[in-house]
Amino acid sequence: MRLSVISSGSSGNATFIECGQSGLLVDAGLSRKRLEKLLARVGKTVGDVDAVLLTHGHSDHTCGALALSRDCNVQIFAAPGVREGLKPGPLAVTSIEAEEPFEVGKMAVTFFEVPHDSPTYGVRITGDGRNVALATDLGEAGSGVVGWMRGAEAAVLEANHDPEWLAGGPYSAQLKRRISSPNGHLSNRQASEVATSLAPHGLKDLVLAHLSKTNNSPARACGTVHGALREAGYGGVRVRAAIANHPTPWIEVGAPAEAAEYTYRYARGDAGRLFGIE
Repeated sequence: MRLSVISSGSSGNATFIECGQSGLLVDAGLSRKRLEKLLARVGKTVGDVDAVLLTHGHSDHTCGALALSRDCNVQIFAAPGVREGLKPGPLAVTSIEAEEPFEVGKMAVTFFEVPHDSPTYGVRITGDGRNVALATDLGEAGSGVVGWMRGAEAAVLEANHDPEWLAGGPYSAQLKRRISSPNGHLSNRQASEVATSLAPHGLKDLVLAHLSKTNNSPARACGTVHGALREAGYGGVRVRAAIANHPTPWIEVGAPAEAAEYTYRYARGDAGRLFGIE
């Protein structure tokens, strides 16, 4: 099993996960044209997508789903709360109850609820003995969320903002309260707490997602989270940040953790891809 976060942020979200000959997208918040372009950067096409899992009803998670369903015969899955929140239209969505496993090819998938200002779900995916968990829009991660993510060898987790940057930034007081509320978005500090909870249970790769362009940076997010992991004795966990329009390199789920402490690094290649920071 392997994954690439194709794009992450308020301009569109999509993660491609592959297991054997089966492939799925977690969210499709990109136009078909843009999705095709970004998938090509990791050697894939929309023809490799067997299903789309919608975690959230907002357009930055859903806007490409109709084209994939209509033009490519891709099946769309969502928990009832997300399905009911979608705008009326021709999109056919298979409704799956939270915490009820279902299968996409060789992968077993389960939605689990996360706290946000509209119905939102994390996803747990298993295949070939490997485990992946994703939670990218949530205001807090209590024991229930952490429980669903525990045991994941690779995780995609929101790290939306730095609390100090948010507090001193240009947003209105009302928007700041919304972002930092229990139904808002995870901070770097909160992401660190989740990461250190998951690390003792087999976590090897962590991708930080949904970073704010105004109230965060890849360097700040990776530095905060990896620093917390290092202090907790889990410096071998590989930490990367995902950004918009630049797919992460393929992550082979379950690849052995670094023997020595992982040195995360930030590098822009010819595709401007983000790997971490040094």
